[in-house]
Amino acid sequence: MIYLDNAATTNYKPQEVIDTVTECLTKYPYNPNRSGNKLSLQLQQKLYDARRKLHLLLSNDSEMHVAFTGGCTAALNLAILGTASKGHIIITATEHNSVLRPVMQLKKKGYVDVSLVQPDENGQISAQEIERLIRPDTYLICVSHASNVTGTAQKVADIGALARRKDIKLLVDCAQSIGYFPLDMLKCNVDMVAIAAHKGLHAMQGAGALIFSERAIPRPINYGGTGSESHLYYQPSTIPDSLESGTLPCPAILAMNAGVDWWLKNWQPNRDNVVEMQSTILNGLKTIKNVKVYSHENKSGIVAFNIGNRDSTEVSDILSERYDIAVRGGLQCAPLMHKYLGTLEQGVVRASVSCITTKQECYSLLNAVELIAKTTN
Repeated sequence: MIYLDNAATTNYKPQEVIDTVTECLTKYPYNPNRSGNKLSLQLQQKLYDARRKLHLLLSNDSEMHVAFTGGCTAALNLAILGTASKGHIIITATEHNSVLRPVMQLKKKGYVDVSLVQPDENGQISAQEIERLIRPDTYLICVSHASNVTGTAQKVADIGALARRKDIKLLVDCAQSIGYFPLDMLKCNVDMVAIAAHKGLHAMQGAGALIFSERAIPRPINYGGTGSESHLYYQPSTIPDSLESGTLPCPAILAMNAGVDWWLKNWQPNRDNVVEMQSTILNGLKTIKNVKVYSHENKSGIVAFNIGNRDSTEVSDILSERYDIAVRGGLQCAPLMHKYLGTLEQGVVRASVSCITTKQECYSLLNAVELIAKTTN
């Protein structure tokens, strides 16, 4: 199978990641913070190292904190629900449902008002448009670093400068950018970043993290055992313990840590290949009649397109069944973006490459799309 659905989950897992998972399952099948035996303490140290690495990857600010979660969705929920207050939130049309739905739940309960910022014709979110919507009670701005539909990256530094000037917290969803291109939270004035392990870091599902500043310490949204201060009837206030109730997904967290190490060693050739393969598909699709392309060149490796008026899920099914090519049709869990693109009914076909995608695989997709296009009105 030709796998071009890497924006959902990358299929390539480096041997370092695989070995780390195996080691954790066989050597450290314990709970950190729950026992004083030496192997449990060693596992606790490994988790500390993983936390520190994420801290250094996104910021050199000593006041940043890292809370492990079960994925980017959980991290975004922690950020949004954990900092919720009466007031006003600004989101963008590029947001994934993992941002939209918790925000809209707060609106449904009557806690917040919500304003929506539309991208310009290039898919860019303007800081000036955000500023136009700011109110005295605006306390949070949510921005997707890279669209999971089109791959377009936002100028977070401009938005961060505005947010800091107005004393508003800034949350950035980095699910589609981590492992593809960097973000410096300190330089860009970002208060919270949510990440996933299973995409650009080439680790496994089940782990993510929220990295946050002293300005944006979230309240717990889950309660339970932390392995610390067990005499308390109420959730402890110590960070990160207060935000990490229950047993942590240690194999997935350590796999994420190994993915970071692997990315740090290989980011340049990885990025070069992603950019080249994305450009190959993008420019090839532009030459095929009856194909509309919605993406621009980007470092996320994403190309969104449609063939005539044909339903995107139908095209995706044809590519899978006839040509053994895996892509993603439909709305990609981002209805606001599709409303902006005018594809809410049709969806889009999303092809997304990785560091191991080859030109031959790209050409196979292009040939298949051309054949489908010839039989489409």
